[in-house]
Parts: sequence; structure tokens; C-alpha cells
Amino acid sequence: MDSALVDLGQHCVQDHPLRSRDWSKLQDDIARLIAKKLWFYPHHRKFAAACADWYYISKEVHGPFQQNSIVLLLPYNNQSEICTLYNHSDSRTYEFRLNVLRDKFIYGSSNGWVCLSDKEYKISLINLLTMQQFALPYPSYALNFISGMLDTPMIESEIVTKIAVSGSPLSSNGCIVAAIMSTYEELLVCRLGDISWTPIVIKESKLKSHECWQFLHDVIFFQGKIYAINDGYNLLIVDIDGANYVARDTFGPCYQSGDDIGHPSRGEPCIEGLEDLYELRLYLVECYGKLLAIRRFGEEHPDDSYSTQYFELFVFEESEETWRMIHGLGDRSLFVGQNGSISVSATEIPGCRPNCIYFTDDFYRGQVNWEFGFRADNGVFCCEDGTIERFSISHSMARWLVPAMWCQLKM
Repeated sequence: MDSALVDLGQHCVQDHPLRSRDWSKLQDDIARLIAKKLWFYPHHRKFAAACADWYYISKEVHGPFQQNSIVLLLPYNNQSEICTLYNHSDSRTYEFRLNVLRDKFIYGSSNGWVCLSDKEYKISLINLLTMQQFALPYPSYALNFISGMLDTPMIESEIVTKIAVSGSPLSSNGCIVAAIMSTYEELLVCRLGDISWTPIVIKESKLKSHECWQFLHDVIFFQGKIYAINDGYNLLIVDIDGANYVARDTFGPCYQSGDDIGHPSRGEPCIEGLEDLYELRLYLVECYGKLLAIRRFGEEHPDDSYSTQYFELFVFEESEETWRMIHGLGDRSLFVGQNGSISVSATEIPGCRPNCIYFTDDFYRGQVNWEFGFRADNGVFCCEDGTIERFSISHSMARWLVPAMWCQLKM
């Protein structure tokens, strides 16, 4: 957002003679124009609190956006410095200027914070509501790993492939950041203020070879620990003991469905009749206090494009170290993609559909809709009947192969 606008918003909340004016008499078209400029969350909240008329104008302009809302952050337009948010509940897009994203690459979002990097690979976290920003350690470990592994020049997306934030960096309890780096190869951890990332190493693995951990799909903070899942559905569990990180893993894969216990083949669905589909991605999410794994399956088309067709859900039984298949989410809704997976009660988010999985295109092969200029495999999967409702967003963007991602707005 323009610094001048931010300064104006900060100035208005101070004791000022203009605050004694009856602003409710301001013409609606002028008030509406002002409201459109106030996309800094605390500012438009103060605007809405001024009087009843301004409250309804703010609601009209900003829609249902509020703290804990979930929006789709569309690729940033570098030329116009326009940031666009898509609200799935009313199928509308909202634009505002945000020059802090200029020339940045966005890696993902977690717990209300967006992770981005500049051209020199300096990584930081930013909150889209407050515009507060925190620097993370330089990813020298990942850069050295990749440069020694690849013959081609590095691209930004190969540095950080998934990120998880334990909580607000403003919390007195401190904040830990876990990141999958080096083209899905390594799990690294840091605390705010650290000068370097700490690689997670398993000293005594239950698996036959460290090669089993060479493709990590997702990472999450769950019940005070870090969990990561690999291509074989094994879990890497990291206990946080002060400044130390103690890692162990689970041996798998094993799943239980009713009275049947089996070992699914890597990349193949457990449900009969879906053998032609292949696995696109794996996600981890907390739901009803349990750790869930989400398997996303798609099919490839003759033109080398692909589309998501089905999801499978599993809950982790920690005492037995097994995955148990489940077939529904109750009133919960899940949001998966490049973001840290989100689970919410559908009743708390306007327009949100219960027992559904909202997904965006984050498959590592990348797919571009050349008409609209964004990755095209986006939609809503209904767990009850297995149907998918696709959504397309007409949006012009400054760079290709950049995924849209869900972002939960938090202070």
C-alpha cells in the first residue's frame, strides 16, 4: 500500500481537530472513494467504526473480508503494483496497491503470514492486514545444495517449496518457522532472530535409507511438534526441546479402512475404480484436533495438461502409527494448495461449503491457462458425492507459472 496512504491512516487516529467534525454528512460517493483507498485492515476497520453510514459503505466496498477470512491471493502485477484478492463466497475480486510485493517471489502462506523473497533470495514474512514484516535467515544451505545439484540456473521456486509458521511472530511465546527447501529435499527450521536455518536430521531412522526422505510434500505444526510427510506417506516428527530439534520418523505406509488393513501402492488411489488416476500432491492439516493426510489425484490429458479428479482423506492414529481412511469432514472445509492447509468450520466463513475441499493448482509440473494467465486446476471437491465444481478467474498477471494461493487473514 502507498506509504502516503498508510501515513494518512495513522495520522487520522490521533487526536486531531478534524475528528470533531460530523463525518456522517459527507457525501456517500466521496466516502465510498475514501473507503476504496483503505485496504490496510486496521484503517478500514476504523473507517467503518466512524458512523453507521460509513459502516455500510465499508461493507459494500470491502465485502465480507474480515479477520480470519480466507481469500485467494492472485499473482501480483509487478507493473501496476496491484494486489488482487478473490473472495470465493461472492465470486468477486478486490484490488489494492501493495508496492511491498514488487519484484518479489511468493513462496506460500501460513497462519496469516505470506512468505516472500527478493531477487537476492532474502526471505521474509509479511502480514497482508497489518503490513508488518519479519526477515528470515538467508537460505545459504538450500542455495548451496541446489547449486551443487543442478546444471541449470536456479529459479526462485526451487528454494522454498512449502512453509509453516507456528504462530504469530508478535506472540510472546516466540515463533518458529519450518520450511521444505532444496526442491523438496530438505526440512529446515529457524526461530525469528536466528542467523541461519537448522537442517533437520534423523539420527536413527526406521526406514531403510535416507533416500526415502528425498521428496517431502508438506509440513505442519501440530500439537507443539513439527510434522512433515514424504512421498511414501511416512511422517517425519520433530520434537521441539527448547533450542533443540529431535527428529524421528514413522514406518509405513499402512492404512486402515473399516476392517481392512492394507498397504497402498505409492501414487495409486485406495478406492476401487480410480486406478487410472495418479497422485498429484499430499497435504497435512489439523482437523477436529486430529492430524489428517489429504491425497490429491488427477488425470493427464492428451495435450499434456492435467486436472484434479479426486481426494482421499486419512487420519493419523499415533498410538499405532497407522493411517485410517475417513470419508467425510462433517461441517469442516479444507483449503489446500501452495498455502499451509487450512481447516475451518463452514458456519464461520460466509459462503463456505461444509464437507468440501477447496483447492488451487500447485502441482510441481505447473500448468498455465494461456488465455487468463494463471494456473488452471482450481475448484471445490465435495466429499459427500465426489463431484468437483471448477472455478476460473479472469486475471491478468505480470509473470507466468505463479500459482494463486489461499490466505487466511489474521492479525
